[in-house]
Amino acid sequence: MKEIYPGIFLIEEKGRFRPSDNIYVLAGNDGIIYDAGYGNKKALKQFFKYFKEIETHYKDQHKKFQITRIIVSHAHSDHFSGLKEITNRLNTKVVLTEKIAKIIKDKVSFNNSYQADDYEDYLKIRKNYKRKIRNFLRNFGESTFYKKIFGLSYFTNPDIIIDENTVISINSESWKIFPCPGHCPDHISLYNEEKGILFSGDNVLNMKSTWLGPPESNIADYLETIRNLQNLPNLKLILPAHGEIIKNPKETLTAILERMQEREEQVLNAIYKHSSKGLSPENIVKIIYSTENKIKRIIARGWVVLTLKMLEKKGKIKRKVVKKKILFFPS
Repeated sequence: MKEIYPGIFLIEEKGRFRPSDNIYVLAGNDGIIYDAGYGNKKALKQFFKYFKEIETHYKDQHKKFQITRIIVSHAHSDHFSGLKEITNRLNTKVVLTEKIAKIIKDKVSFNNSYQADDYEDYLKIRKNYKRKIRNFLRNFGESTFYKKIFGLSYFTNPDIIIDENTVISINSESWKIFPCPGHCPDHISLYNEEKGILFSGDNVLNMKSTWLGPPESNIADYLETIRNLQNLPNLKLILPAHGEIIKNPKETLTAILERMQEREEQVLNAIYKHSSKGLSPENIVKIIYSTENKIKRIIARGWVVLTLKMLEKKGKIKRKVVKKKILFFPS
C-alpha cells in the first residue's frame, strides 16, 4: 500500500497465478474505492489489511476517514469480484453504470457477455451444433477458472445506478465519469481536471498495449478512446488497473497509438505479400510471431482477428471462403 498522491492510496492485490490488481482508495470525509479487485480469500485479506492501515493513518492524524461508496471500471471478474465482501465489511454503497450492473448480476448474464458468433469473432466456420458445444464448454471452463483463480462473485443489487457520462462528488470535489469503450464496451474512466488525475482501468497500462480480443474488444472504439484521453485538459497522472502508475501520460498515449498503427501495418503487409493465395488469421499470426512460442501466438490471435475485422470494415481487405477456411486478400 502506498499514497501515490495526497489522499489517494494504491492497494495492490498480488497473486501467484494471476496478474496483480490495483485498487484505489480516495480517502477523506466522503471517500470512494475505485475497483473491487479479486474475490478470493487471499486477495481480500490483503485488501482489508492495507485498508486498515490507511484508516489508522488518518485517525492518527486526527483526520476524518469515511469511505461511502465503491465503483468499478468494467465488468471483468478481476475488477468486481470483491464487491460483495468489501461492501459487507465496510458498509459502503455500490455505484454502477447500468451496463456493468446488467453484466455482473448473475452467472447467465456474465456468460452471455462473452457469447460470440464464431464466424464473425473468431473467423472460423463451424456448424451450429459445434458452436453450441464450444460455447458451453468455454462458459463452463471459464466459470470454474474464474471462481478458483479470481474468486468470481456476482453482485445483484447495486445501491446507485449512474449514467456512464456524469459527474460525481468525492470528498467535496467534482470527478467526471465518462465512457471509454475499447477493451470492453462497458468500460468507464474517472477524471479530475483540477488535479489532472485519470483512473484508466484496463484501457491504459504502463506498456504499449492492453488486452484486446473478441468478443468484447473493439479496436476502432479503443483508438477513439485513446485519442479522447489525449485531449483531456491538464492530464498529468494516469492510475491504471494493473502495474505502475503512469507519470508521462502524453508520451504513453502516443506510444499506444503508434503501436496500434504498427500492428495494423503488420497485418496489411502480410496480406499484401501473400495476395495471390490469401491468408487465414492463423497464417497471419505465424508470420508476425514467427519466432514466438505457441502460447504467445494464441494470445496474439485476438488482436489479429480484431484488426482484420476493422480493416475489412474500412474496405482495405476482403474475405473469401476457400475450402471451408476464411482467407483474407487485398481489396
